[in-house]
Amino acid sequence: MTLPLPTTFNQNLSSDRLEFIARLLLDELYATEDDLTRPTDNGYTRGCTTFMRQRNRIIAEATSGRQPWLTIANSGNDLVFALGGVPCRFSNDDPANPSKVAVLTANRYQTEFLEFAPATDAGRFCFVIDRGYNGADEPRVEFLGFTANDTLACRWVSGTIRVLRVEGQQTLPQAIEVAKPVVAPKRRDDGDVAEEVVQ
Repeated sequence: MTLPLPTTFNQNLSSDRLEFIARLLLDELYATEDDLTRPTDNGYTRGCTTFMRQRNRIIAEATSGRQPWLTIANSGNDLVFALGGVPCRFSNDDPANPSKVAVLTANRYQTEFLEFAPATDAGRFCFVIDRGYNGADEPRVEFLGFTANDTLACRWVSGTIRVLRVEGQQTLPQAIEVAKPVVAPKRRDDGDVAEEVVQ
């Protein structure tokens, strides 16, 4: 079943804004996977660190003022941030079969917005980071919108672009001296082509 895009219900939920948030969430997911590779790390340590880094990244971006449309409604662990005034949450979960509170229920900072949405319109929104079956697929972000009676009303899916990051100072290769090219005009002498070096 194809669902409408979130902009059908609210123009503040444009694809460029959704992609911006999705990129932040995936950046922190990949960075955590790259950082936590010790034998003492496991799914729990990576999951907790990923969540907190994603939360802190959104807060830092909102408070920087670089994106005036991004604000914070609640900076607690149950983070609620707003895109042009539309309250949203995020979760690392399975979008097809969610089990986490951030996806399943409205936060108190979302309920007022939800109360003013028409009954058949999406009024509660959540970014869900999808790792695929058993976490084996390339991660992507789905943005889901639910009605007041928890019916899925809209859906947006990010691209699965991985941004590689390079840590520390990188050394550049040394420059190689290249001699000036020799330029010579072509002339015809008795049917043969002769070259004369011009210096």
